[in-house]
Amino acid sequence: MTEALLDTMPAGGWTTDDLDRMPVSNVRHELTDGAMTVSPSPSNLHQHLAARLAARLEAEAPPGLEVAIAVEIRFARQLTRIPDLMLVRSDDPGRHWFAPAEVVVAIEIESPGNHIEDRTTKPAIYARFGIPHYWRIEPQPLTVTTYRLGEGDTYHETGRGERLRVSEPFELDVPLVELLPRWARRG
Repeated sequence: MTEALLDTMPAGGWTTDDLDRMPVSNVRHELTDGAMTVSPSPSNLHQHLAARLAARLEAEAPPGLEVAIAVEIRFARQLTRIPDLMLVRSDDPGRHWFAPAEVVVAIEIESPGNHIEDRTTKPAIYARFGIPHYWRIEPQPLTVTTYRLGEGDTYHETGRGERLRVSEPFELDVPLVELLPRWARRG
């Protein structure tokens, strides 16, 4: 599929089949009721936070809980999202997408211009489809808010601060400053 093909939305909207036909790229394509959203590349700080948190999660997660980095969750044929990180339970963690039932934690690192998506839209979708935990990291100022799925398909805040401290789905205590690259610690 070429960029020219992306200029015209198919009758009935985009589907996951269309996404599967696209060449591999670093561009994030997400679907909402068949409409496609394309996200720009994240900042260097965003990428450092994601990479360092992924390494920390990989080191501390119990067996059977795998880290997935910037791959899709397919909620329906015309509804997808790509969290920055996920913790998944899957027999095939090397895939490029996961079903909501495989996702234990969805993690977003906010980017400028993405606040509504990361604070409202994505958590509403994740909760509606039963993802048990949602963690949102804000780079400026550096804080994390953790959520647990509660009654009525909504998340309830379980923590907020400068440490990622949770007891579910496993014990974890990470001072966020440890996730910063050297150049960001100096500032």
